[in-house]
Amino acid sequence: MIKKNSICKLIKNVKTLISSDEFRTKHSLEDNAFTRNRKLSFQDIISFILGLPRKSLPTELDLFFEEKDFSVSKQAFSKARYKISSQAFEDIFQMSTDIFQFTSHPKTWDGYRIFAIDGSDIAVAHNKKNETEFGLKKNNHSSYPMARLTALYDVTNDLIVDVQFTGISIGEREHAHRLLSSGTLANDRNYKNLIIFDRGYPSRALIHELEDKGLSYLIRCSHSFLSCVNGCPDGDHTVTDIYKGRTTQIRVIKDTSGEEPHILVSNLFEDRQDASYHQNLYHRRWEIETKYGELKTKMRLENFSGKNPQAIRQDLYAALFISNLSALMKSSAEAEMEEKLTSGKHKYQLNRSYIIGIVSRYVKSLLTVPNYKKQLTALITRIQRMRSIIRPDRHFKRISGHHGTTNGFYIRVNL
Repeated sequence: MIKKNSICKLIKNVKTLISSDEFRTKHSLEDNAFTRNRKLSFQDIISFILGLPRKSLPTELDLFFEEKDFSVSKQAFSKARYKISSQAFEDIFQMSTDIFQFTSHPKTWDGYRIFAIDGSDIAVAHNKKNETEFGLKKNNHSSYPMARLTALYDVTNDLIVDVQFTGISIGEREHAHRLLSSGTLANDRNYKNLIIFDRGYPSRALIHELEDKGLSYLIRCSHSFLSCVNGCPDGDHTVTDIYKGRTTQIRVIKDTSGEEPHILVSNLFEDRQDASYHQNLYHRRWEIETKYGELKTKMRLENFSGKNPQAIRQDLYAALFISNLSALMKSSAEAEMEEKLTSGKHKYQLNRSYIIGIVSRYVKSLLTVPNYKKQLTALITRIQRMRSIIRPDRHFKRISGHHGTTNGFYIRVNL
């Protein structure tokens, strides 16, 4: 269970970090930056970007500084933000990734801490700097700059624990291999780590690396993977792959009766881990797709507040931090009222969209007011009032308007 005191400790640590001279000096890109009292302080810029500004920048800046007797232009903000390294925001994000900061008993599923690795292309502004930094993605009609984000997502605890964010030329498989070296995946004696992958990832190299690191895996593959897998009939089988003197046992769950073959491979060999077990487990992978949907629609990740690579990276890691902070607050709030959420005719959960909105709106207060514990308690109380029915077997597709396809009213002008 995530306790409120542990979230308070995270906020306190972030407050201490961004107000320290050492952190400011480390991440200031100019020697004399932020050494004198200015309208825009180092802490102000950090807090403003962490608030994920959604309206026009002049409006957001007026709202941010409404309690002070001055205004800040978007040009002044743009000039100041480019004096701060994007690594500052990556450091803040990393402070939210260790589940053991928040609970000594993380959630597991059948003794496994389940992770998913998946990637998504991120649209960036079309300019020369982004073309150079991120590369061009081409189609039949044009080419445009595009970045690639791959996340290591703790499905069972709803935390993004590590990411790779690079240009489009680096593939998702390379990202996956890098993420397998994340310290988060060190096995604990109380549980095992299991990683779920989709069809774009399976390879001998990946399976061998997972085996060498002592990680459990479940991977969906296409009908043209390894010959020992391709040759299996439908059903549940254990096969042996021999390659360059290395022998690997692979569990294969295969069903080709539908329009599209459904083939799962894993290193889960216990009798209780039958075909149904594998299918239910693979279904958990969808939660990383939901997380990307959250980042791109609810948090409007691709509507960056700046056009250049530095601003894009700042906004990205700010969004990842707010995503994790929102998830932690949701988990803590639900734990306090678990009986109310589950004892009625329907099961409920707290409204995630509302939580993201309120966290990004009040993150400045949490990081600046002296009595942030009282502020956090008030926010959690508000969060607990907004509940949504859980519909695990929804049969009717939602009718979506233009927001679901174009995100029309959410687009903001980049600097």
